[in-house]
Amino acid sequence: MIFGDSKSPRAELVVIGDEIISGLIADKNSQYLGARIHEFGIEVSRITAVGDAASVIEDCVKLALQRAEWVVLTGGLGATHDDITKSVLLKFFECGLKKDSKVAAMLDAMFRNRGQGQEVPASVRSQCEVPEKAEVLYNEKGTAPGFKMLKGKSILFSLPGVPMEMQHLFEKYVGPEMASRGEKFFLHRLIKTVGLTEADLWTKVGSLKALQEKTTIASLPSHLGVRVRISVLAKSKQEGELRLDEAESFLAQRLSNYIYGKDEETLEEKVGGLLRKKSLTLATAESCTGGLIGHRLTQVSGSSDYYKEGFVVYSNDAKVVRLGVEPRLIEEFGAVSAPVAEAMAQGVCRVTGADVGISATGIAGPSGGSELKPVGLTYIAVHDRSGTHCKKFIFTHDRGRNREHAAQAALNLARLKIQ
Repeated sequence: MIFGDSKSPRAELVVIGDEIISGLIADKNSQYLGARIHEFGIEVSRITAVGDAASVIEDCVKLALQRAEWVVLTGGLGATHDDITKSVLLKFFECGLKKDSKVAAMLDAMFRNRGQGQEVPASVRSQCEVPEKAEVLYNEKGTAPGFKMLKGKSILFSLPGVPMEMQHLFEKYVGPEMASRGEKFFLHRLIKTVGLTEADLWTKVGSLKALQEKTTIASLPSHLGVRVRISVLAKSKQEGELRLDEAESFLAQRLSNYIYGKDEETLEEKVGGLLRKKSLTLATAESCTGGLIGHRLTQVSGSSDYYKEGFVVYSNDAKVVRLGVEPRLIEEFGAVSAPVAEAMAQGVCRVTGADVGISATGIAGPSGGSELKPVGLTYIAVHDRSGTHCKKFIFTHDRGRNREHAAQAALNLARLKIQ
């Protein structure tokens, strides 16, 4: 239950499709629906995935309607042989079909726009036939309409399985109805941290007793950092936002510079914002990350305002020729070393004229390590007019994760240096 509230209304999700249960397609619909439905103070008590078997779908619908006030189905509303959700609903709700003229008109318009005089295929034309007991959810994003049907005190919504269409109909019909019937609001906020393990984070935070009287707290660790999810169930959005602000302030006082953003904010956006605010430019010199740092920086719209250029200097010769790293440093300390990382960051600033330089050199693996320099060993340096800061890391034995680790650590060091 949400916050142990047994009176919270419940919802069940039924995800339909052989392609889902076989693993051919990832189920992103229930992830989206679960998050959105919780925001209306409704507990998602079950998520069930079933194949394209009529008897199994019918059993799931029957049980879900017995247990939950809200039931949302996704999938099986298309025009192919394995799309059987509509026929299951006809049987379960004991009704026939009727032609919906608005669906027919929408299909005609859609196919006319696709090509001159293009006719609606006969198989698609069947979408005009809708259950007699259903309220039709008109779908401007696709050919399959959704349905709303009632059973006792429960409400069932049947939505297409295509994520874009499902989300469109949820936001147009389902969400507003859930909001209009809700008495409480479920709000959450993600606080994003970097540079701490989950255990270290909670050690720094200390006792949560006072915070947990007003909120629930969950940690979502990954190899790139720990996200802290703060959730509240409130009588109004204003009350909920105030409690979220209070919890965020509590965490910020204890985690300080480890927090870089919240909700949808990214680390590269944070770095870009700091550069823009201070009218600084940045360039990158990458070896083991192979351009990943630059890629992440340029994922941000408007990054050309501050990102000058990047070098992928994978070989020792490239480090020398492109960045002016002295050969003796490589000979004496090796390419994966603090002196070389520092020289790379200094060199990229010198060559490009950037205010800030980031460099990364390491052993990504799975081969290439030694007893003195194991796989995962990485040096990251950041240089600006105040000097050069270099930090040593030892990540994992996984090549992909090591590159992601290094890019995240490099962006974080740049954030700390700039701010």
